[in-house]
Amino acid sequence: MSTRTVTIALVSAALVLACAQRAELASDPGPSRGPGFDETDAQAECDGGACVEAGSAALCVATACPAPYATCPAKAGAATHRCGTNLQNDQENCGSCGNACPRFEPIHMISRCVKGGCELECLSTPRPLPHGYANTEFKNCNGMLDDGCEVDVLSDAANCGVCGKACGPNQRCFDGKCGCPAGLTDCNGECVDTQNDDVNCGTCGTMCDAPPPDACATPPENTYYGCRAGKCGALKCAGFAADCNGDLASKCASNGCEVEDITTDRNHCGGCGIKCAAGEECRDEGDGYECLVPCKKSGGVLCAYGRCADILNDPDSCGGCNTPCPDAGPNQVRSCVKGLCAVECAAGYADCNGDPTDGCETDLRIHQASCGACGHACDIGAGQPCVEGKCLVGACDAGVR
Repeated sequence: MSTRTVTIALVSAALVLACAQRAELASDPGPSRGPGFDETDAQAECDGGACVEAGSAALCVATACPAPYATCPAKAGAATHRCGTNLQNDQENCGSCGNACPRFEPIHMISRCVKGGCELECLSTPRPLPHGYANTEFKNCNGMLDDGCEVDVLSDAANCGVCGKACGPNQRCFDGKCGCPAGLTDCNGECVDTQNDDVNCGTCGTMCDAPPPDACATPPENTYYGCRAGKCGALKCAGFAADCNGDLASKCASNGCEVEDITTDRNHCGGCGIKCAAGEECRDEGDGYECLVPCKKSGGVLCAYGRCADILNDPDSCGGCNTPCPDAGPNQVRSCVKGLCAVECAAGYADCNGDPTDGCETDLRIHQASCGACGHACDIGAGQPCVEGKCLVGACDAGVR
């Protein structure tokens, strides 16, 4: 065989190999492509040593980050991946590397990265009360950024419910509505029933703090003196007790509130005369106290302290009461499936090193050595990045076959 014949044979073999590599790269399986990818699946065939492209131009390894992806420095302790940052929606790198979207919590504003720009929006956090918290809904009613979202439309009488809606004179805004609901009175910013409120009896601030002149030497059972019909000095049931025989009007001759607790009494469950059937208990499973077969309503199992547990799906009581599933590791989600504990990787992550102690350590969306699947490596030597779980490819340079 002549030297010229050997040379032609080697060149032909190289073309066949290169064509096969391009065909394999073009049909590379994985998640759907993101921005910067050719949406047409190029297919290359080699026939007699020549490449024939079907559908579109052949694809080759690409190394430049497609918009809007960039290689930004990672936080301390985290790995930096080529083209691993989406500048369109990354809070710490919005539009460009290092441009973090700020927060302005003192003036009730934050910002989110939307299409590569930090967009301001109002921030509503619960407002502390003496005995709990109240919901808030802050709005920028004056249209100025200097004071942020300055109005809570759930409590502002000049902007009640929406900006610009003012309540009437001496009327407060409660939960976005002007004034208290029917039957309740505004007492220092709190809606109360002055017909029965022991500290606002008849009028705001009138406290029932002493027994009447004709008080019984020993009050009837489960009673005390308080506010009824807007007047102090009336016998009332204490706690969850009830006067089911209706004799409190006889005052000292009354047997008091003879039903001690309507939350547990099977003959007076949630109210006088409501009797539970055999096998039922007086319970509150979300709709107030009523006669129920324990946990039948929710389809669960009765566990300690009266708690109903879904032992088929509850990761804190999986397969039985108070049998929690193990805590999930980094980038993992624990779950209970048909009474059996399961730990799954969060979307986009995988446990590629097989070590349970570090959870699902690999981000398949950006990891060059495990792109889309564990062990599916991009051309690291050439600097080919992994973008949205796909090794980046592009149209080959002119003359490359």
